[in-house]
Amino acid sequence: MNPASTREQIGNDFLAYLGKRDSEETQASHFLSVLMDNYPLLSASILTLDKMKKPVVFAHRGLSGSFIKDLYAKGTLPVIDAAISGEVLLPGGDPRLSDPAWRFEHECKALYAAPCRIHGKTAGIFIGEFRDPGLAEPATREAFGAYAQMSAILLALGGEAAGSSEIDTLTGLGTFRAFHDVLHRELPRGKRFGQPVSLMIIKVRFLRELNDVYGHFVADQALVDLSRVVKSQLRGIDHISRSGSSFYIVLPGTPKEKAAALAGRIVSAVNATPPGKQEVVLKVAIGVGAFPADGETERVLIPHVEAMVHESVRRGGNAFTVFGD
Repeated sequence: MNPASTREQIGNDFLAYLGKRDSEETQASHFLSVLMDNYPLLSASILTLDKMKKPVVFAHRGLSGSFIKDLYAKGTLPVIDAAISGEVLLPGGDPRLSDPAWRFEHECKALYAAPCRIHGKTAGIFIGEFRDPGLAEPATREAFGAYAQMSAILLALGGEAAGSSEIDTLTGLGTFRAFHDVLHRELPRGKRFGQPVSLMIIKVRFLRELNDVYGHFVADQALVDLSRVVKSQLRGIDHISRSGSSFYIVLPGTPKEKAAALAGRIVSAVNATPPGKQEVVLKVAIGVGAFPADGETERVLIPHVEAMVHESVRRGGNAFTVFGD
């Protein structure tokens, strides 16, 4: 790998992709994919910061859904707090790499983090986790400083949407943090008034295959189409959020039987208008559970519903599974 030519190639690709009519989130995902293809990275992420300086995942490659959920639950991590103020470099052998908070998610050999500054203010954080300790090389460190600034450009182009912790910029649905806030509000309300609260999690299948065959634009459009199909089945009081390839739906005042009927309607709607292109279409695997019968806290209820999602994946096709059935 020639560091100078690699950096120039990535810079040219970045500028060329800015000219396309894609969302800033899609552009950021493409940019991070290019970095993953050209460097020995375990993950690459761009985080934006909400008004309370808490991180929100704007785009990423290599992070797991469970890690993102834990990040939102914790509010922040030491590596993020440090990177708000300035560049963070953890080369091979740094003892902080043995601390999960500092290595971000993976047991990486080196870590780079830097603020994404817009007009002198930190709007977000750029983080890369490396498979080998080569980050100590000055040329690599300099290149990643430039990539952090490219990330800042994407955040600036996103404007208010990029700084929002409530709205997913691709689909217009809520973010995972919004889902967490809604569930945290609705469960105590359900307990107070003696009403059930149902939870539905939808895993979108074959999104990666659609992206590999037809590209980011087609895959993103299919995800948008699917979100519209799902949302069309919901009531005004229901809340739907997206995180990666999953939808999270909170159904206030809804018993599990009615949530199961809703899941059936969603499956029928997706069967009727499968989103995708030609031979690659998206499928949904749905899990359903309810408070308080299936869990009186988020920590109990969510894993139960996620287990039903896995069962629906096992069944294949478009399917839903209800906890306890």
